[in-house]
Amino acid sequence: MRKYRLLGYLWISLWGWSCSRVQLQRAFNHSSLSKQASGIYIQELESQKVVFEHQADHFFMPASNAKLLTFLMANRYLPTTIPNFKYQESADSLFVWGVGDPSFLDPRFQNKALLDFMRASKKILVLADSDGQIPPFGSGWAWDDFNDDYSAEINSLPMYGNLVRFSAKKDKWAVFPSRFSTNAQANQATKYIQRDRLANQFALPLLASGKTGSQQIPFLTSAKLSADLLSDTLHRAVISQARPLSAQAKTFYSGALDSLFVPLLHDSDNLIAEQLLIMIGSEKSWGRHATEVIKSLLNQPENSFLKEIKWVDGSGLSRYNLVRPKDLVQVMQKIIDEVPSERLSKLLPESGKSGTMKNVNLGNQGAKIWAKSGSFSNTYDLTGIYQTAEGKKYVFSMMTNLANQPVSASKKALIEFLGTLDKSHTKTR
Repeated sequence: MRKYRLLGYLWISLWGWSCSRVQLQRAFNHSSLSKQASGIYIQELESQKVVFEHQADHFFMPASNAKLLTFLMANRYLPTTIPNFKYQESADSLFVWGVGDPSFLDPRFQNKALLDFMRASKKILVLADSDGQIPPFGSGWAWDDFNDDYSAEINSLPMYGNLVRFSAKKDKWAVFPSRFSTNAQANQATKYIQRDRLANQFALPLLASGKTGSQQIPFLTSAKLSADLLSDTLHRAVISQARPLSAQAKTFYSGALDSLFVPLLHDSDNLIAEQLLIMIGSEKSWGRHATEVIKSLLNQPENSFLKEIKWVDGSGLSRYNLVRPKDLVQVMQKIIDEVPSERLSKLLPESGKSGTMKNVNLGNQGAKIWAKSGSFSNTYDLTGIYQTAEGKKYVFSMMTNLANQPVSASKKALIEFLGTLDKSHTKTR
């Protein structure tokens, strides 16, 4: 009798699963997702049962979903405290090398560790970084994004987020850092601030009386400019003198690594993503070029599950990245396994509450999404965790590329389809 009861339970479970899958398939068929390049992979978190998939083994451009890869690797290979810089002292000099820390002098952070360290020294101050070790842009980035704040240059010692901040106050422009003030000239022909593509020269629009506003523009980085900016702030000379990193150099650490993960995942900060790769390379002695670091990461035995992807940069700005929905679900599963749930719920944007998911309002009251979005023209991707109103959790990755429609339309279709998980679960419990 017990055997038949168990068989009955099994039949009911399979019937419920089948009904749920049919509902999801029906919802997909009626969605615009079925009429464009899309890939979907959804698993129950607890059982890891696949409840729906569509072209889950096809490759797509992940856009900023690539930051989930960067987060997983940074969480694995970096200490919980941020590596700020490397240093070595001689009889009369203090030599400093950048290790990629993006928080230094960025107004969002309180990181002045290098300044304080240099101020405390009575020796000759030398910035030993050299140009050419790190390409300022990732492979496959759009060249004409150079004027946009999301395309700040990559280097060994970022300062001020590698951005010049312009703010309109009454009829004048305020410039920070002030060193760039002499490089900014009013130009009645421009309606927004425009930097010369090959020089730190900025054209500013004329201001009407009482107008306010702000804009952030990337500046061209160099070791010499970094030394000059340090000199301006310290009010003493900092020499730029390229020297190979000494094997005896020590690393200075301060600040919580999670303070970088929050803007990485909530704000989709591209500079932080790229600099995290440099920090990993420096910490593990894997080089400073993204290509070298990514190759070393993919060669680690614990990362063999990623061997078939094409991973090019840390941010996802590159159009050369190629990842499958099933790969991103595996990445999320690893993250869930390795990051405590309470911490992860604060790091991932939550629907209706934080980051890039703040304006996502779900139709199913009580349902929640914690996820990383990714978008550029014709592309919207979303990977994360969906929790039904009853508390059942799913891990998912949904990717849309080549959509000849606004990104907002693809986003709406993805969110509406995810809502079907709540409806199908309620009817087949």
